[in-house]
Amino acid sequence: MGGAIDAKSDSSNPCTLFKYFYATCLLIFSVIVVVWMIFERKTHLSHDINPWAVIVIMFAALLWLCNVEGGQGALVGLPPVDRELYKDSHKITHKICSTAHKGDNLDRYLMGRQFLVIFIVFIVEMCGSPISGATLNWLPAWASNLF
Repeated sequence: MGGAIDAKSDSSNPCTLFKYFYATCLLIFSVIVVVWMIFERKTHLSHDINPWAVIVIMFAALLWLCNVEGGQGALVGLPPVDRELYKDSHKITHKICSTAHKGDNLDRYLMGRQFLVIFIVFIVEMCGSPISGATLNWLPAWASNLF
């Protein structure tokens, strides 16, 4: 019959629950490894400056990246929606979209946004990438080589 997939029924599927659990565990493990390496001064930036400053810079850059990506999704997704629907309830959004969707402003924004994303990812990479030969004593050698 080809109806829409019900998101609620899909989220209770055992395979989906396992994927969510597994992905969450990998995310937590990855954050622990990166933060541990920062505090052991085994990343590019933490090797030169205070690890607490590196943590603040890295997580601020990640939050900034989330905002940039979320804003892009909203600006690209809203053109087909009639602006009069949210003119009174979301005044700031209406004002931003009125400017962004005029002429080629959206294309110019997307191009500039891409350069900003490259810059932010470069900062995160400086904060979290390990220096050459860095290892964690508690991580087995095969796992250290894998990551």
